[in-house]
Amino acid sequence: MPVKAAVTALLVTTVASSAVALVSYARTDAILELLDWLEALAMVTWLAIFAVVGAFVILHRPGNIVGWLCLAFSLVWSIWSAGDALLVYDEANPGTLDNPGLLAALIHPLWVPGVGIIGLLLLLFPDGRLPSRRWQPVLWGLLSVMALLVVTSLFLPGMVQDRSVINPMGVEAFEVFGTGPPGITLVVLLILGIALSALSVVFRYRRAGTVERLQLKWLMAAAIISALSYALLFVIGDLQVQLIFSLIPIAIWFAMRRHRLYDIDRFISRTVAYAAVVAILALVYAGAIFVLQNLLPAGDSLAVAASTLIVVAVFNPVRRKALRRVDRFFNRSRYDADRVVEGFAEGLRDETDTDRIVHGWVEVTTETMEPRAVGVWTRS
Repeated sequence: MPVKAAVTALLVTTVASSAVALVSYARTDAILELLDWLEALAMVTWLAIFAVVGAFVILHRPGNIVGWLCLAFSLVWSIWSAGDALLVYDEANPGTLDNPGLLAALIHPLWVPGVGIIGLLLLLFPDGRLPSRRWQPVLWGLLSVMALLVVTSLFLPGMVQDRSVINPMGVEAFEVFGTGPPGITLVVLLILGIALSALSVVFRYRRAGTVERLQLKWLMAAAIISALSYALLFVIGDLQVQLIFSLIPIAIWFAMRRHRLYDIDRFISRTVAYAAVVAILALVYAGAIFVLQNLLPAGDSLAVAASTLIVVAVFNPVRRKALRRVDRFFNRSRYDADRVVEGFAEGLRDETDTDRIVHGWVEVTTETMEPRAVGVWTRS
């Protein structure tokens, strides 16, 4: 099947599954509130972004498996969402599905590739190849554990997890994979495989060139922000977290397209700087209220008003200082440009290889001036 036809078929399946999920959730008024439906809409939104990014990468770099992984991730979770929505609707309207147990049994194992693909992305990003041959056992081990978990989840007897239906395909021999040591071991091995995949990003970054490091920075920045937001799940709610997850496919798009790669340092510095500003102002505001409530007899309202004015007054000075400090840390190349050039000039004294000189000049130019493109013409 041609690449475009395959991409189109996968996109159509993803869109159709997402549409089924949204329609089914929207029609389940009996047990779903508006917020639940909006959370489903947010999930569909960031999965759609994943699908679009995956299709873009496939069409422009069909040999790079990263695009296929992005599209597969979106496809798996959209199918799971459609199945979950249909089961929820069937619970509210019994008899809608002929065999809800079969549907529940079929979609339950999808969590395995849905989670495992994250490890594969970390292991193969950005060029679709392993950092080195030493990581082949991690790749094959992760794939093997995923396959075993899918099979054992599919044929696990008894009630389907988180469902009130029995698995019609359950096999008694697989019962030990429920809550017994074999099942727990497989889950632990899956987590270990993803952790090692994350470690491969650090290994790849240390050996990468300038462009690949920038690509990895985009992914790592988005992943860290998403992880921090997930940690605040019970504070800010699912809806906001689902939308923040959209940063991951967006970062992959910037990295794979190599568009505005050098803006990552500015993106990171601004994110860290404004996070620091918010934290500092929150402390100033809380401290001012605490002090003024004990000094002013007029009550809490005057203390709150005065504290607000103090925060407004110190906002710009705090913001400017935070931006300067963070920029010096994340954009060191801008501050050390002269030192980099001097080091390159010093190395030229003992260098006679033309190719290495050209490569070094490109690296220095890229690091210090951050151009959109670099070209070298030599005359022999």
